[in-house]
This record gives sequence, C-alpha cells and structure tokens, in this order.
Amino acid sequence: MNETQTKTAAMTPEERIEYARSLIQKSDNVVIMAGIGVMMECGALNFDRDTEAYRIEEQYHQCPEEIMSAGFYNVRMERFYDFYKKEILSTSLTPTATFPAIEKLYRSGKLKGVITYTIYGLHNEFDIGNVYELDGSIHDNHCSKCQKKFPMEYIRDSVGMPVCDVCGSRIRPGIRLHGERMRNDILTDAVNAVSKADVLLVLGTNLFDTNVRYAVNHYQNEKLILITKHEHFTDKAADLVIHESVCDVLPKLV
Repeated sequence: MNETQTKTAAMTPEERIEYARSLIQKSDNVVIMAGIGVMMECGALNFDRDTEAYRIEEQYHQCPEEIMSAGFYNVRMERFYDFYKKEILSTSLTPTATFPAIEKLYRSGKLKGVITYTIYGLHNEFDIGNVYELDGSIHDNHCSKCQKKFPMEYIRDSVGMPVCDVCGSRIRPGIRLHGERMRNDILTDAVNAVSKADVLLVLGTNLFDTNVRYAVNHYQNEKLILITKHEHFTDKAADLVIHESVCDVLPKLV
C-alpha cells in the first residue's frame, strides 16, 4: 500500500467522500475517465451484461460485439444499421447530476481533461471542454465519399441504410467499431493529460478494462479516485474507492 491507500483503508464511506473532496479542492489539475456506468445511470444499455447479450443474440442472431464490428459493418451494412438505429440511436438518455458537476469542475479551472469510452456525447449539452472521445461519437457522422457531415437524427430517422443526400454514398457512423484502432492523435492527447494529472477520477468503470488500464499506467501520482457502484478485484489498485452511484457522489465532491 502507498501512503494514500494506507490513509483511506479504514475510513467510513462518509470520510472517503470528504477526503476525496479535499483532494480535489487542493488540486489544480484534475482529469476524469468516464466509463459505461456513467451512461447506464442516464439510461443507456450495457451490451456486455449477460441479460442484454442474450437478448441481442436471441433477437438478432448475433452477439453485440459481432454486429458492432468493422467486418459486420462492411459486409452486412443494412443489418448493422437496423441494430444501430434501434438499439443505440433510439435510446432515450437523460443526463444525471454527474454532468452539471463535471461542468462546475471545468468552470473552476481545475478540470483539465475528460476521457470517455462512451459514444453518446451527453457532455455536449454542457460547458465542458477538453473531452477526448476515444470511441468516437454518435453525433459525428460523415459521407464516405464527399465527407458531408450529418447529425445523429439523420441516421436515426432514415429508412433502411442512410445515404448522403448530395452524392448518394453511404454514411459512415462516427463511432469506433470493434476491430478498428483508436485515433492516435486523440489517444496521445488523452494519455498526456493523464500523465500530467494531479488527481485522476475514474468514474463508472473498473481498472481491469483494457483502455482504462492503458491510460492509468501513465498516471504518476497517488490520488487515483475510483467511483463505481460495483466492486471489482482490481479496486485495490486505486488509492481511494467509493462504491456508490457516480451521480450521487460527484456533486458532493465539487
């Protein structure tokens, strides 16, 4: 155990929240890593959960990971868009108190970056800058030929496979599909932000996630605060763990 872990090991939940609050107050370089748990609190589905995975396989006869892959998109584009529009673009999400809290932290000047592995772009509804969308966004779509940009609603409301209204070519969704690499420029900026962070807030995920592990490996301090509802065997790698809903805790910290 490092010094921070030793200090927080015997704390009550209330003391952990107060200690996390004090760490953030004293910091001028906070970075947030937001996972699927943040979106689930807003109403998003987690296709990695057994119940959702089984439902998708029964309804579409393929697993979610296969449907959302580059290979499936390229050879079965109409089926891809049928799934994408029904299961992702038609999902109604309501921002929780997490987002106003992030906005408040950003406006204070303390928050230097938000790294997200989600694709819904709810942060766009708030004054939050320096957001690194490592898996892209449902709002960033373009024609594969003429590069005209299209809003999410254009794809969601299209009949069949969405095509460009200028040249008739297919529209490429702005998300990273399974089997595709992350954009190197965005990943580099995200890692650089983590390496310079004083406090690192990991929200709604666990430290076993491949992308989270990669970024956390570049963190150089001992103020990694993990806020997540579910316990995981990798929690011990965090300096401070709070097992509660992100939307309940984060507003208390800022």
